Amino acid sequence: MTTTTQSAPDRAERTLGIGLVFAGIRCVLQYAVLPFMLPLIGLSSAVAVPISLALNAIAVVSILYSIRRLWQIHYRHRVAYTVVGVTALVILAAFTMLDLRILMAV
Repeated sequence: MTTTTQSAPDRAERTLGIGLVFAGIRCVLQYAVLPFMLPLIGLSSAVAVPISLALNAIAVVSILYSIRRLWQIHYRHRVAYTVVGVTALVILAAFTMLDLRILMAV
C-alpha cells in the first residue's frame, strides 16, 4: 500500500481554499438559503446570525492559519494568496460587524 503525503505548499493551499469555501458557504446560507428555509420550518431569521458567526469564525481561523503557513514555508505564490486571503478577511469582518449589529438589536 502506497501512502502519499502532501507537500507543505499543497497543505497550505488546501487550508486557504477551505477558509474561502467556508466564506462562500456562509454567504450562500445567509443570503440564499436561510431567509427562505427558516420561515418555512417556523423559525425566525435571527437563528441565521449565530450560524453565520460560527462559519465566519471558522473561515477567519482557516485563512489566517494558511497565510501564516504559506509565509513560513516561503511559498513562491504567498503574496498572491495573501492578497486573496486579506480581501476575504476584510469582507468577513464587514459581514461579522453587520451580524453583530443584528444580534445586538434582537
